[in-house]
Amino acid sequence: MLDKRYKTFMVLNETGSFTQTAQMLFITQPAVSQQISSLEAELELQLVIRDHGKISLTKEGIKLAVFAKQIDLESHKIVESLKNGIEHLKMGCTLSLSSTILPKFIQKLSSKANIITTKINNTQHILQNIRDGKVDFGLVEGNFDKEEFDSFFVQRENFICIASNNITGSTIEDLFSQTLLLRENGSGSRAIFENWLATQNYRVTDFKESMEIASPSAIIEFLKQNQGISFMYESLVTDELRSNQLKKLDLQGFHVEHPISLVFLKNSYFKDTYRKISESI
Repeated sequence: MLDKRYKTFMVLNETGSFTQTAQMLFITQPAVSQQISSLEAELELQLVIRDHGKISLTKEGIKLAVFAKQIDLESHKIVESLKNGIEHLKMGCTLSLSSTILPKFIQKLSSKANIITTKINNTQHILQNIRDGKVDFGLVEGNFDKEEFDSFFVQRENFICIASNNITGSTIEDLFSQTLLLRENGSGSRAIFENWLATQNYRVTDFKESMEIASPSAIIEFLKQNQGISFMYESLVTDELRSNQLKKLDLQGFHVEHPISLVFLKNSYFKDTYRKISESI
C-alpha cells in the first residue's frame, strides 16, 4: 500500500495546486509542501517545478504520478480479492462490440469471474475509464497507446462498407456524392475508417454530406431507410445482409480487418487473469 506522501502527490497531480490539494485532503498547505519535499528527498528526484506560485510536474513526476495511481488502484483490488476469494471485475466495452462480442463474452466468463460492472462507450472513453480505475479492462477495437496499455488479442473482425440497397459504387470516389453516416470522434470505428481514408489521400470532408451518429444501431436503421452509406464491422449487420435489407459494397482497394483486443494498464498485477479471460472467448 502507498504511504500518505504518494497519495498526496497523486492529488497534487490532479489539482495542480498546493492549496486545492490541502483542501481536498483536509490538511494544511505547509503539510502538503513538506510531504512533497520529503518524497523528492527520498527519491533524489525533482518531481515538482515551483515558479512564482505556479507549479507543474517534471517528466519524472508525471511518470511517478501515473505509476502511483496504478499501484493505488490495484492494491485495493488485490486486498479485496484476498478477502472475498473471488475477483470482482469491472469491464468496459465499445458500442460496436456491445451487441456482438459482449453477450458471448459475459456468458463464457460468468463461470470464471464475477462481472460487477459493464460500461459501454466509445474507445476513448473506455481507455479513460481504465486510466481512472472505473473499469479494470476493456474490449476495444480502436487504437490505443501501447506504451500506456497492455493487451491480449481476442479475434479479428471484417470492417466493411455497408449501403442502402439503392446505392451502387465500386470505388471510394464513386461514393463521395452519397451521405456518409459515421460515428462520433473518439469512436474506434471512426478512427479505423479515417485512417484508411488518409492512406488514399482523402478525408471525411470529401463526401458531399456526413452525419455523426453515436449509436451503431441507429446508423443501421438510417441505412435501411435508404439514407446513405457507412463503414462498420460486418458482424453488426449479419442479419440485414442475409435478409437483403442492406448490401455490402466491395470497393477497390478496401480490404480492412481489425483486431479486437482486451486492454488493461501496462504492468498490471492481474495480467495473468486477463490472459485467461481472453483465452476463454
